[in-house]
Amino acid sequence: MTRIGAALDLRFGKDTLQFIDFLYSNGFDHIEIRKDNDYVYGTVDSALLGQVLSLYDFTISYHAPSREFNLGSVNEQVRASCVAQVIRIGEYLQEVGSKAWVNIHAGHIPEQYHERAIAKAEENMKLSLDEIAAAYEGLDTGLLVENDSFEKHITKFGLYPEAIRDILNRHPGFGMTFDIGHANHSGIPPERFIELMGCRIEAAHLHDNNGTHDEHLTPGRGSVDFEGVLGKLDGCTTYVLEMKTLPDVISGREFIESLGLMK
Repeated sequence: MTRIGAALDLRFGKDTLQFIDFLYSNGFDHIEIRKDNDYVYGTVDSALLGQVLSLYDFTISYHAPSREFNLGSVNEQVRASCVAQVIRIGEYLQEVGSKAWVNIHAGHIPEQYHERAIAKAEENMKLSLDEIAAAYEGLDTGLLVENDSFEKHITKFGLYPEAIRDILNRHPGFGMTFDIGHANHSGIPPERFIELMGCRIEAAHLHDNNGTHDEHLTPGRGSVDFEGVLGKLDGCTTYVLEMKTLPDVISGREFIESLGLMK
């Protein structure tokens, strides 16, 4: 079953349960929550959230924090804290009891750092993913690695498709969230991700841009060839809109569905 959902944004002025109600009322059946913003949304009791998701026949994903968060940090206390947070999110979603997964970025380091620091950061990223993989073996919660977006003067370990492929080969239990907007903004042909990852792509983040900034425009308002890209996806079961406004959530879904390509 193919699902379409949206990510909760601070600018919507809604908490988790209010946003689920909004999505359900507008024909969606998946919600994604950014853990960076718990200080606004609050944490919903897992039993209550599970009941609501079951009532609405929703699935859920949590996006692990990305701001002030780095699985490749060369500061061991920071790295260990990030790993612990990803594990706790997975445990929480296990308590919720719905089909769920956690979305992560692989890690990063300033490119001007000494080569020894960059090598250490990559080593720490691998260690972090190993520890997360070991913990998730005992969970029903999925773990998806998202391709990152290009940022000047930052080395990101999950930017290129070959890097994501290597992570998935090292951790067969992981899948991929394919962020089509990130690929377009980073100057990487989206088809390359599909070619290398294929059916390992379980979810897609949908937003548009003009190739120069990570703008999160409504699909159809930038330069992303959604018709060409979505037509090549095979096995992706959930499409998540990452929009800035509630009207954009609605119009984004209408545009994607008008293509008739969600399999």
